Amino acid sequence: MFTRFDQGKSTKGASKLRRDLINAEIANLRDLLPLPPSTRQRLSQLQLMALVCVYVRKSNYFQQVFKRFDINHQPSTSLNFGFSKALNGFLMMMTQNGKLLYISDNAAEYLGHSMEDLLIHGDSVYDVIDKQDQQAVRTELSRAPTDGEDRVFLCRMNVARNARRQMRFGDQKVILVRGHYVSYLPLCSRNEPVFLAVCTPLAMPETRECVVHGATNVFTTVHAMDMKILHIDANSEWHLGWERSSLHGVSWYHLLHPDCCKEAQSKHRLITQSEQERSCIALLRLQRRSGQFLWVHAVLQLKDNLENSQRPVIVCTNQVLSEQEAAVMKANPWLYHYYAVQSKLHYGLAYEAATRMYGPPPPDIQVYPPAMQYTPTPPVCINGTQPVMMPNPGIQPHIPHVPPHLTPMHYAYERTDNGPVDYSVSLQENSFLFQIPQFTDRGYEDPA
Repeated sequence: MFTRFDQGKSTKGASKLRRDLINAEIANLRDLLPLPPSTRQRLSQLQLMALVCVYVRKSNYFQQVFKRFDINHQPSTSLNFGFSKALNGFLMMMTQNGKLLYISDNAAEYLGHSMEDLLIHGDSVYDVIDKQDQQAVRTELSRAPTDGEDRVFLCRMNVARNARRQMRFGDQKVILVRGHYVSYLPLCSRNEPVFLAVCTPLAMPETRECVVHGATNVFTTVHAMDMKILHIDANSEWHLGWERSSLHGVSWYHLLHPDCCKEAQSKHRLITQSEQERSCIALLRLQRRSGQFLWVHAVLQLKDNLENSQRPVIVCTNQVLSEQEAAVMKANPWLYHYYAVQSKLHYGLAYEAATRMYGPPPPDIQVYPPAMQYTPTPPVCINGTQPVMMPNPGIQPHIPHVPPHLTPMHYAYERTDNGPVDYSVSLQENSFLFQIPQFTDRGYEDPA
């Protein structure tokens, strides 16, 4: 590989010879990388060496792992079976110090980067994690590995430039990371544990569509302005246990856990009364038909021009969370306060002033009666199917009594009716004029 240099040669000639030898070795390494030729050719030398380090580290790790199994007795399978398409996110493998071993190819669908783009900018996961969250991630990864312990944490990851134009947050996406330590990576000086994680992007108003597409952990409901349910998708039926016809016309508030009603009411007011905020996010609990409660990360969006809708509707995107994931979300309140910052002056301060002006409400006035009965509406056709009765008169709210925080004061006026509130209209319109549009084969239509 090396050539003996003649002392009589000039220093300039020796330097050129060394550069030629280095360039030749780099060209050999470029050809060895398991990448398409077009991708290999566009890599600079520094990017190439970064990828080489990652692939050597990964090969060293998997070589040790495969020694534990007799691969000769394993059936041969295709390498391109697309398992990543079945995930509600992307896979990532790293050492305890954050050195990357593997990123699944579908990461490009969420971050705008290809696997090669992520790796050539550095061989550390902290190169794609926002600086504000790097210390928290280091603290989480540095904890002593425990067999079978799942670790869940939240972080913001940087997005590629070509995807930033579609992002209101600019260059970040909020990612929920769930993983555990699997084994050790043999290194020269020590054996370092390896962290295997599934990274699930959180649905946000500006990224809702890309997260919802093909995801089985997300369901969507469409509501009238007073949050009565107009339509639910198939995933909603699976997660909630209710048929579509059973929930039509039922108030969204009757599915909420009592502890979430105040937060939900505040966000409902925000998107219907504010002229600037047309969307918001919230951490809620919804009741299944079985009586159990389901944690969801909800995105509420006010839509004026939804297809087949003659009136504004509220689209609610619900991302299902486990108990552990919900605990992590509650421990990161910055996420749910981010959208409220811009509207605090014109919405939050006015609301606080109204509360101080009128004082506590009388205790004998109820917003929702303990046992609200629903009156069946005439049969209507849904998407051309057979007529069905809606809503189901047998549905009862799960709240046995009115929680203390559900008082007329939170509506900014005293209510005498018992129905849900449409904050986008006046009290008189809310009391006498509001009717729920019915969903027919021609779309949403007013009953009149």
